[in-house]
Amino acid sequence: MDPLVLISMVLAIVVIKRQSLNDAVIKVYLPSLLIIPEFYSVRLPHLPPIGFAAAAIIPIGFVMFKNHLRDWKVQRADFWLALFVLGATYSELIRDGSSDAVFMLVEQIFSVVLPYAIGKLLLEQDGIRERFARQFVLLLAVVAILSLWEFRMGTNLFTTIIGMFFPAHHAWLMQIRGGWIRVAGPYASCILAGVIFLAGWILSMWVSYVDKISGTDKKYWFGLRRSLLLPLILFAGLIMAQSRGPWIGAALAFVVARIGKAKNVRRTAIVTICFCCIAGGIGYSYANRYTDGSMAEAKTIEQENAIYRRQLLDNYKPIIEQGGLFGWGSVDFPKVPGQNSIDNEFLLLQITQGKVGFWTYVLLGIESMIAVFMAARRATQRVDLYFALSLGGILAGILLSLSTVYMGAQTGPLFFLFVGWSQSLRQTQTFTAAAPQAVPTARFAFRRVFA
Repeated sequence: MDPLVLISMVLAIVVIKRQSLNDAVIKVYLPSLLIIPEFYSVRLPHLPPIGFAAAAIIPIGFVMFKNHLRDWKVQRADFWLALFVLGATYSELIRDGSSDAVFMLVEQIFSVVLPYAIGKLLLEQDGIRERFARQFVLLLAVVAILSLWEFRMGTNLFTTIIGMFFPAHHAWLMQIRGGWIRVAGPYASCILAGVIFLAGWILSMWVSYVDKISGTDKKYWFGLRRSLLLPLILFAGLIMAQSRGPWIGAALAFVVARIGKAKNVRRTAIVTICFCCIAGGIGYSYANRYTDGSMAEAKTIEQENAIYRRQLLDNYKPIIEQGGLFGWGSVDFPKVPGQNSIDNEFLLLQITQGKVGFWTYVLLGIESMIAVFMAARRATQRVDLYFALSLGGILAGILLSLSTVYMGAQTGPLFFLFVGWSQSLRQTQTFTAAAPQAVPTARFAFRRVFA
């Protein structure tokens, strides 16, 4: 049944023709990315495995570049992205040959270039920001609700139901912590699920803010309003993942995003920066003490895992140095005995893509944060300020979380989509379909609060 994957490509084509390109992104690509496990794929001749989301993004990317390439404004982030993609391809070429290099290039186009382009070219078109955010939040709410069964009963509904059509693919193993299953949903692992729920939780609070100020809030179960219910559901998903890295990343994302709602933005920003510096120093000191010692001396499995991650950094230093500028490639790089799992995206990039891959990735993160700060500074409406800082919080939270996990499954496309989105942020023209009038806080001169 592997060709079933191509149904998302067909649906994307139909929606593009009958509705619009943006509808295809929101109604086909996003559900394919967030609901269906990435490893259910089809293998076409001379191409890497193509999953549902990759199949959907092919026609979307073709039409997007055909219709909107003229709108592309060249920015520094584009240069870092190009170096990142070409560096990854060259790493495979010099280590593993031309066939693996071609596979890597195609994979990078599907998971890096096209999501970045969607964020940059489409998501800030008039009215699309809110539609995309709402769909993102609602889909993740569905995932969180369905994951209650996994959390309590230990059966992943996504791999169980969808897996019936792909008998050759085996679901991943469940992990238990504190007597409860660590929820993975359709995201391959509980830590990756935590990273994605992190992004959904922050976006849900922005969507709730839009509901409140536009008068479109609705009541649901037990009289709870949508503006309260959706953040609670997404927060529950984050908690059920039971992953400390994403929890810490979510805390950072929250304090950054909340600056956008503060009455005194400048004062709150200063307090937040001071708080993050103090908390970061205390956390770093505690982590050093917590991981000081050998794995045999660890008192808990969690401490053993933390020591393992710290030892990764030391043990892989010689391999990184031998890899040089472009690393060892991703197919068959040297591994330290007993440490095959590289639970750190920044370390993994240094090993597989070398210094070029690592620094271009870091520069993409820096460019994103600069773009978010500049968008917040020039915002004249509260809703734009809050969204820019919410996006900045999401990116900061993801980057922090990736120091504890690799950027696998759906986290890769989502990260680069958010990076592309950060490069296109602009002031809202049509605030919301239900309430196009300006928000009262639009009179505030937000660009002065950072002066």
